[in-house]
This record gives sequence, structure tokens and C-alpha cells, in this order.
Amino acid sequence: MLPPCEPTAIRDELRRVIDALLEALTGSDADDPDDAEQTSLPTLAAALEEALDALGRRIHPEYGTTPDTAQPGLDRLGDHVVDLLARLTQRARQLYADAEAHDLDGLLLALACCVVRSGGELSYLRPVVNAAAERANRERESAQIRVLYHMTDDIARGLSARFSGAAPGTERFQMWRELLISRAIIATRTLEPRLMEPAFDALVEELPADAPAFFLEGMRQTARLSYPPAVRELMRRYHDAGGADRRLH
Repeated sequence: MLPPCEPTAIRDELRRVIDALLEALTGSDADDPDDAEQTSLPTLAAALEEALDALGRRIHPEYGTTPDTAQPGLDRLGDHVVDLLARLTQRARQLYADAEAHDLDGLLLALACCVVRSGGELSYLRPVVNAAAERANRERESAQIRVLYHMTDDIARGLSARFSGAAPGTERFQMWRELLISRAIIATRTLEPRLMEPAFDALVEELPADAPAFFLEGMRQTARLSYPPAVRELMRRYHDAGGADRRLH
């Protein structure tokens, strides 16, 4: 299940995941060094707890005391929590805790939504993009796919001012490209044309070099997997308008 996009919900779910990781660590042969290269699980847990509390106070003053204006703003706090969650996800994968890593991907997306829905922006987008792609590949329940679409849609809309129009070949452009493609893939999997159209329009407008190949592959997939007629027709319309002749890699 994807968690609600609220600091308290993220914190509560994170505690459950960390408890499971600590249990997995106890039963494994993996070591857990606390050095400059790899922070220990308890240290990461404490840092995340503190950062999420600060984020909660920044977004909802009623969550606790009024935020200290000397503390980092919403954008920097968001990037800090993204970094900590990405490091924790890496530790989970080192412990072969696949279920917990999957849950942490959901927490990364919820955190990004939480920031952008509150008017903030993120600069450190790579872990968020990776989480969106991972969840898109593994999500199977139609209701959760729909939730995933709305999360990635909110993230893309909230970050468009920062990332849209980035110069091709830059890291910023690559992150934006991958996010828009993931959103379009997730939109297709919702089987809802009303969600697919805005995601497809963004590909045409912002990624004209990638759009034809995306719709060509979409035509192949919708035919092979027997998608509903309305979905196939929408994909065909975008494919025909773009003159797709390349496969998206």
C-alpha cells in the first residue's frame, strides 16, 4: 500500500520499516558500520525522525511548535529527507530486504508529494525518479496504480517550474525526462483515458524526441496485452499524430 502524503503518516510507516530492517540485520551476516561511508541503521533512523519532525512543523505549525526560521526551509528539508530515505533504501537492498525496500520507495514518493503539495520544490530528484519507476514496474492493484499516478502527477506538476525547459544532456533534463516517461507509463496502466491524455500531452510538448518511440511501444503493448478499446484508440491517435518510428529504450 502506498502511504498517505503526510509527515506523520510517513513517520509512522517509517518506524515499522526500520523495525523490520533492524530485525533483518540481527538475523543476517551483514555488518552495519557507522563510519563516513555508510551510516548505521539506528543513526539513519534517528536522523530521519528528527528531519520528519522538522518537516511536519514546517508544513503544519499545529503539528508541534512554530518552526524556527533559522532552520532550513521546506525545499532543503525535503531534499534532506529524500537523501536519508535513499540511503536507507540502499541499506535495505544490501540486507536483501526487498519488501522493506519496496515500502521505502513508496515513502520516497509520499515524501515528495508532501513537499510539492505544500508549495515546496526538490532539487535531489534521482531517488524519487527511481522510486516512481520501481513502483510502476511492480504495482499490480488497479486502485494502487491510480494512487501512484496521482502521486507522480502531483510531483511532476509541482516540480515543472524547476525542471521543465532544462537543457538536453543535463542531469536536470534527464531526471525530468524519466519522471515524465514514468508518469505516462503509469497513466497507461490506469486504463483511464482521462488520466492518459495530460500525461501524453506533456510527452509531446516537452519530450518531442522521445514521444514517437513511446507511442510506438505503447501500440505494441496495448495490442499484446489486450487493453480496452478506448485505451488502444487513444494510443493509436497519439501514435498516428507523432509518426512514431523508433523504439523507446
